[in-house]
Amino acid sequence: MHQPDLTQVKPQRWCHVDPATASLIAAQRRPHQRAIITQRWEHLFFYHWKYDAKEIQQRLPSGLIVDRYEGQAYLSIVGFRMSSIRPFGLPAVPFLSELNELNVRTYVRTADGKPGIFFFSLDCDHWLAVKIAQLAFGLNYQSAKLDLKTDGPHPRLSCLRHRQTAEAHFAWEPTGSATVAIPGTLVFFLLERYIFFTQRNNQLWMGQVHHAPYAFTPAIAHEWSEAPLLWNGLLPTGSAPNLIHASPGVSIEAFPLARTHA
Repeated sequence: MHQPDLTQVKPQRWCHVDPATASLIAAQRRPHQRAIITQRWEHLFFYHWKYDAKEIQQRLPSGLIVDRYEGQAYLSIVGFRMSSIRPFGLPAVPFLSELNELNVRTYVRTADGKPGIFFFSLDCDHWLAVKIAQLAFGLNYQSAKLDLKTDGPHPRLSCLRHRQTAEAHFAWEPTGSATVAIPGTLVFFLLERYIFFTQRNNQLWMGQVHHAPYAFTPAIAHEWSEAPLLWNGLLPTGSAPNLIHASPGVSIEAFPLARTHA
């Protein structure tokens, strides 16, 4: 996929901005502090399933509430390649500057309304990156074998987590022209998330990233798997994804964790 010209990617109209959407827009602003890591996310796919909110809620840390769009909760599997990874202001480490990731995430808010993501897991194909991410961000990173191919008729990604037997396969085909999400829409609710939450020592923490809005297209799923849900003890839906998106990528900055007041 070619990187679209974002100067030409403009939403045609805005939906009504309710308080929940306004809080998502506010989270897009760059924090007033120094980033600790910069990188690129490339060849992204987002497979979204409608999911039972009660099932999600019982698996969340204290202080987080399931976020819903028009009353519906969602669970997503997201895959991509990370490249040009480097500590802010320092050169990339050659053997640690590119890797693949597959994560299972859901959409949450704190009691005071701060919106974000909770990751059930993040599978990665570099053991050292897994250890660093676990220590630096307290996230549930897992070692896995991942293979992302982008040279065929459409992108494909496979993932086999360490000590699991079922391999997950995904193949997607972007369709249409790239655009950015309009605030107030379901796509904006699902894609435009810049805060994540994690639990460390029974305390809820939040991290934040900053990047340009995703340039995305709808996508067709040629292959999909719910094996990553099973790896996390989540019940499979038994159905194809309800919604699929693809993005060529964004350059991101990541910022230090901070305690929440939840």
